[in-house]
Amino acid sequence: MINFNKTYKGITFVEMIVTIAITSIIMLGSSLFFVKMWTMHHFAIKSGVASFVASKAVDDSVNMMRKAQQPLNGAFPIEMADDHEFVFYADYDNDGTVERVRYFVEDSIFKRGIIEPNIAIPPTYNGTEDIRDLANNITNDIASGEVIFSYYNIDGTIYEYDDIEGMALETTATPADIRMVKIVLYVNPEPIFRSPDDVRIESFVVVRNLTEFDDIPT
Repeated sequence: MINFNKTYKGITFVEMIVTIAITSIIMLGSSLFFVKMWTMHHFAIKSGVASFVASKAVDDSVNMMRKAQQPLNGAFPIEMADDHEFVFYADYDNDGTVERVRYFVEDSIFKRGIIEPNIAIPPTYNGTEDIRDLANNITNDIASGEVIFSYYNIDGTIYEYDDIEGMALETTATPADIRMVKIVLYVNPEPIFRSPDDVRIESFVVVRNLTEFDDIPT
């Protein structure tokens, strides 16, 4: 008698389905992980660039505000100061002529406006304002207290910061009372999807021509 029974080795259909399912789950998990990592990496790059640009804009504005001086028409060095706009006079381009300088935020953009003086008798600043964008992705919510500009009437030298909050002025400050300005910008390139991830950029500036700061108290 010849035995024709043979044993075949391999996997069953059920085992194949299970293997495919497990492989698919692993591939899906890996794909989601890499997509998540790439999204985070991409946001980190965008946030870093936006923060750098905003920080540079704040540094430049601080340097300009520090040089505020009396304009050609004899007015006070500061024209207007509120929580989202600061207007003053300074020699913006170092040409020996004092320009009107305005820093403000509009449509989530930190901007600077310059008006050259009209050399007349008396001189005026009613010409066309040259507005330039300095930084995008600004997300300050003024309604909730995230103001852009705050003002202080520090006394003595710039080294006396012990009671700085006690010297804070009202939201719309009287220009003659201002001695120091604080700038705060919140930056987020994706504010809708990543609202908790705002980057805060803050700086203080003392207006030289309004404050005595040459002597360090002993």
